[in-house]
Amino acid sequence: MAGSRIKSAPRFRSGESIVSVTSDQKTIRIVVLTAVLPASVVSTLEGMGGRQMSVADVATGGEMPAVQVLVTDPGVGANADVLAKFPDLKLVACYGIGIDSIHMPTVKARGIGISNTPGLLTEDVADLAMALMLASARDIVPQTQYIRDGRWTTIAAKVPLGRSLKNKAIGIVGLGNIGAAIAERAAAFRMRVSYHGPRQKPVPYTYMPDLVAMATESDFLVVASRGGEDTRKIVNCEVLEALGPQGTLVNVSRGSIVDEAALVEALRTGKLGFAALDVFANEPRVSEKLLWMPNVIMTPHQGSATAETRLAMALLLVENVQAFFKGTPLPTPVVPIAIWAFEL
Repeated sequence: MAGSRIKSAPRFRSGESIVSVTSDQKTIRIVVLTAVLPASVVSTLEGMGGRQMSVADVATGGEMPAVQVLVTDPGVGANADVLAKFPDLKLVACYGIGIDSIHMPTVKARGIGISNTPGLLTEDVADLAMALMLASARDIVPQTQYIRDGRWTTIAAKVPLGRSLKNKAIGIVGLGNIGAAIAERAAAFRMRVSYHGPRQKPVPYTYMPDLVAMATESDFLVVASRGGEDTRKIVNCEVLEALGPQGTLVNVSRGSIVDEAALVEALRTGKLGFAALDVFANEPRVSEKLLWMPNVIMTPHQGSATAETRLAMALLLVENVQAFFKGTPLPTPVVPIAIWAFEL
């Protein structure tokens, strides 16, 4: 799927200027805060009047009244202080799906639009969720270390046994696009699938309106819901203890959804068996207590981190910026722009 997107998405060449910007023009119309865009895409944005800057650069600098587009990502976001530096800002273009790190009261008050890059990372995030489940269930990390430590000395070595996914119960928190893709994969592994969310959906999986009840019946609890205040710390002490000493928590969504202090305590005391985490409460800082737990495996927020998907996301981001400067509808708006008051 990502491959077909890459073939159809580009409608410009690397470095091509969508808006005419002369070589001696000093006006910066686009500020790029994210540092993870492909270099060719950064060049394209620079050709449109963009400049790559850090949050520290913005924080210590003065106002930039000519900037109309801010390019960021879910990790960097855009807080109220950053947004205040751009009094004529019209669009925040997010390289990713999540927008909970963007200061929404400011965005709404000023009529700033938001675009993101949905529909491109679903398959990769679902793949990673399954990879984390398998790595945890089959003890991939400790068994790799077992060999590296020179402990595999005979064919009949007593290596600790892993756990099968077949016939195990998986509870999915949030059955959006990613959650549904995880459910499809889990069903192919012959797992029993249930899900929790605000409403029941016409799907062949068991709906569980009570999260604690679902955790009680699950061997694996996979967090795939969106972030935000309404989901903050919904996976709490009660949910983790319900999942139990043989249960595994997998989080490929947002660190804010899990009460991390409760998670550490549940793992430490054995009230929860295992955790497989791609996201954390205070990224990129990870709790020291989690770092060295033998029953935890971790990846550094890599859900969409394939070359194919990251390029497709970057191209879609540029399409949104293109559309803004052309005065045409954004391909993937999250929050519409209230006033199209800018000069080309």
